[in-house]
Amino acid sequence: MQNPLWDFSLEFYRQPSVADFLLECQDSKGADVCLLLWASYTCACGRQLSDESWRVADRGLAPRRRMISTVRNLRRFVGRINKQSRLYDWCKRNEIRMEQRQLAALWKLNGETWPETRSPLALAGEQYGLMQKDQARWAGLIDAYSSQDAYNASTNAAGSGLGNEGAGDRTN
Repeated sequence: MQNPLWDFSLEFYRQPSVADFLLECQDSKGADVCLLLWASYTCACGRQLSDESWRVADRGLAPRRRMISTVRNLRRFVGRINKQSRLYDWCKRNEIRMEQRQLAALWKLNGETWPETRSPLALAGEQYGLMQKDQARWAGLIDAYSSQDAYNASTNAAGSGLGNEGAGDRTN
């Protein structure tokens, strides 16, 4: 289940303000964070999607989305009582595992050939009712990540002579 989308998602989610933005979209708009991460990855790669590819992705994720939501709600409930409990840890571990499966499914879909006619951010914005200012904020987070990632790659290449080798091993 390891793939570039998963690696991107882990690293992007850790960037300043990204988790807050994605969770705000999830909690206030009912957005699927995995779809938002896929849209972010697609955008960061300079690609677009089609209405059809977005619909296929959304429908394909729907069954697991309900399971993830159930586990997330349980984790949040248990976390209000005791974040140190084994049940909380179990919920968190399984929520992440299910999200990794969602992203693996999206990665497979990413390999399909679709007409690239629409901005992924605009598609997500339409589905979840994201205002243009929220889409602009999201685009800014992606741009900041892409700029930082390019800066890190050039610094690593210039400073160590390693180029991009080991880029997947970063832990920041």
